[in-house]
Formats: sequence, C-alpha cells, structure tokens
Amino acid sequence: MRNLIIIALIAIIAIVLAVMVFGEREEERVEYTMDDARSIAENWMENHSPTYTFDGSGLELVDEREIDESTFEFTFDFESSAAGFGDRTDEMVAQVITPHTTVVVVEEGEVVSAITDGVYSELDEEMIEDEPAEQTVSVYFMTVVDGEEQLASVERVVVDENVEHATLEALLAGPTEEEEDMGYTTAINEGVSIISLTIEDGVAMADFSSELDEGVAGSAMVMAVRGQIEETLTQFDNIDEVVISVEGETEEILQP
Repeated sequence: MRNLIIIALIAIIAIVLAVMVFGEREEERVEYTMDDARSIAENWMENHSPTYTFDGSGLELVDEREIDESTFEFTFDFESSAAGFGDRTDEMVAQVITPHTTVVVVEEGEVVSAITDGVYSELDEEMIEDEPAEQTVSVYFMTVVDGEEQLASVERVVVDENVEHATLEALLAGPTEEEEDMGYTTAINEGVSIISLTIEDGVAMADFSSELDEGVAGSAMVMAVRGQIEETLTQFDNIDEVVISVEGETEEILQP
C-alpha cells in the first residue's frame, strides 16, 4: 500500500512538472506580429482610452513602428468635442473641437503605455509631469559647393516622442529665412504633408500627399527630393532603408 502511495505521488509530481514545462514552451511559442499589435492598439483606443471613449471621434492610425521584438508603437490622431483629457463627466469644459495625438505602445500583446499629446497618460488617467525631452536632429537641404548643388544638413530641436515623424515634419517645413540667406534651399514642394510613416525591420515606409510629386522633373530634381528625405530618415539607428510613396503609389512617382 505504501509503495502504491509513493508511486501515485511520483506520478502526480511528474504530471505537474510536465504541465509546467509544456506551458512554458507554449508561452515561448507566442510571437506577436505588427498586425496583431495593431489590432490590439486599435481595440484599446476605441474601447478603453479615457479621452477617446469620452468624446472622441475620427480615430485614425497615422504612424506605426517596431521598437523591438514583440514591442510596437502606434500613433493615432482623433478629435474631441471638448477641451481636456480623460473622463470629464463632472468637469466644466469648453465645448471646442480639440485635436489629439495618442502614442500607444504594445508589448507582448498588452498595451503598456498610451500617452496623449505627450502630457496625459491614458493608462494612469493623469497628467504627466515630465515633458518629452528635447532632441537635436538633422534635416537635409540643398546648397551649392564649388559650383555644384549638394546635400547639406542643418540642426533642428524637436520635442516629440515620435522623433522620426517630428524630424520629417521639420524637413517639410523647409529652411528658415536665415538659412535661405546662407544659401540653403529645398527641392521639396510647399504644402507636402505626411500621410503615414511606418518603420519595421529597418525599413521606413514614408507616404506623402500628392504635392510631393507635382512638377518634379529631371533626374537632378528627383535625386534631390529623394536624397533629402532618405538622408534625413537614415540618420536614425533603426532606419537603414527608405521607401517613398505618394498616396500609396511607389512605382510611378518621382520619375525624371
């Protein structure tokens, strides 16, 4: 009888260990893709973000990138019908259409951070005391050196968690008056806007509005436009290659 009890205990322990090992292996096999994380982020914004669920509308995904394995960042734009953040049920708020940007980080299938306008934590439902740190970046314009037009960088200071997007915005804004007086120009048309900027596996997919391609002719002009965008983005360690598109089109754009 005693031997039977010992055998039964050994069998139970073996089963428990097997379940633990199998469970760990099953957990190890879970891999989250960009598509998985995007669905999680969108669902969280639509159903759990205090600011958006209170009075938000027009939710739009404007940027996405892979930070690390199974960690992804998504940037959403939307509008609120009243000023402020979070659930404002008991607050006196100004009824004014207010644009917002929320950066959501999904890690291992879970939303671990959601910051609106860089100042409000949607997860903690409180204002963030620390503002995003200033970062000095480079944007590339054109200038003439020894009679030849060349790319040249100038510095910009950006304050944004999505530094790549902010830097590209700074490029599209063009050189300052002082820089123009110093001979800096841009081959990029005025009025160009970023439709989306996606970074994954070292590749930045930059999609622009139709103004980028308007009136651009000649190999020198095309190379200048591409060069300004590519050099500005590849300064970042997480970007090795840039794919430029205009309203989703890559094949027939920026042709000499």
